[in-house]
Amino acid sequence: MTPPPSYHELIAAHEARLSGRLEDIPGTEGRFAYNPCLIAEPGGRTLLAVRVESPGSYWRDRTSWDPEVRFYERVAGRWEPAAGTPVFPAAEDPFAAWTRDADGRPRLVFGVVTLDFGGAVPVAVTRFFAAPDVKSLDPEAAFLEVPGMKDIRLLQRAQDVVVCGRPQGGRAGIGRISVAIAGSVEAVTAELISAAHVFVDQVEPGTKLGANELFDLGDGTVGVLGHVAIGEEGSTQRYAAAWWTLDPLRRTATAPVVIATRADFPAAPAKFPAIADVVFPGALEHLPDGRLRLYCGLGDARTGSAILPRVPG
Repeated sequence: MTPPPSYHELIAAHEARLSGRLEDIPGTEGRFAYNPCLIAEPGGRTLLAVRVESPGSYWRDRTSWDPEVRFYERVAGRWEPAAGTPVFPAAEDPFAAWTRDADGRPRLVFGVVTLDFGGAVPVAVTRFFAAPDVKSLDPEAAFLEVPGMKDIRLLQRAQDVVVCGRPQGGRAGIGRISVAIAGSVEAVTAELISAAHVFVDQVEPGTKLGANELFDLGDGTVGVLGHVAIGEEGSTQRYAAAWWTLDPLRRTATAPVVIATRADFPAAPAKFPAIADVVFPGALEHLPDGRLRLYCGLGDARTGSAILPRVPG
C-alpha cells in the first residue's frame, strides 16, 4: 500500500506554474486585505468578502486583534466597496454557500471565524448567518455557532447538505477533513459536525488539511478546494492551494493535488516573515470560456488571483 503523501511531495508534483496577479482592494487605509470569499448573487452581481486587518493585529492579544470582514463589488473589472452591505467586526476568513430555505427559495449562508477570549488562550468560534442576499445579512444574528473549529464548509445538493469540518486532536491529529450529511441547513448543528467522519489517510501525519469551498460534481462526489500546510505558530508555516474529491456516502477521499503555491503570484510583503510562503485559497470562479479563476490570500497580507485551465481529475 502506497503511503500517503507529505506536503513536500505534493509541492514537488506541482509543475504547471501560473501567472497570478495581486488584486487591488481599495479603501483599506493601510490595512491588509486578504483571505477572500467570492459570492455570485442572482442577477449577475459579483461580490468579494475580504478579511481586512491592521498590520499589528495578533490573535493572542485582544487589545491588538482587529479583523473585520468587508464586501466589495466588481464594477467594470475592478473591486469597489459594495454600498449598503454590512461590516462584520471581530471576524476572520469569510465563506459562503447558496442554499435553499424550507420553501425552496435561494438563501445565502455566510460564515466567519471569531474568537472567544474567555480563557487563557483564545478559542476560535465559527459563526453562521443567513439571508436572501448580502445586503440583508445581520452581523448580530448568527443562527449557528461552532466553538473550537475553523474551516467548516457547506454544500447544498438536490436532496441534502454536505458539511465538511476541520477537527484537530485524536484521530484528526494536527488537522484533517471531516464530512457529514444533513437533510437541510436547519439540521446542521455543532453536534453533527463534532460527530462527522474523519478522513485520516489523505496525507502523512505531519501535513495539515483544510477545506475552503465545496462543489457538487454531479455523480455523488464532492470537489474540494482546500489547503495543505505544514508548520506551527512560532515557526515557519507553509500553505498551498489544493484540490481533491470525496464521496460523503462511501466515506472515501482522494489525495490532494496542489494547484497553486506562493511562487505562482507576484512578490509582496507578508504580514510576518514566518508566513511569507502562505497561499490560503478562498474561491474558484467559473469563467465563460471554461477556465477557472482562483482567489486566495497571500501571506496574510494581500489578495491574489490566478487563472486555472481546469482542476485536476
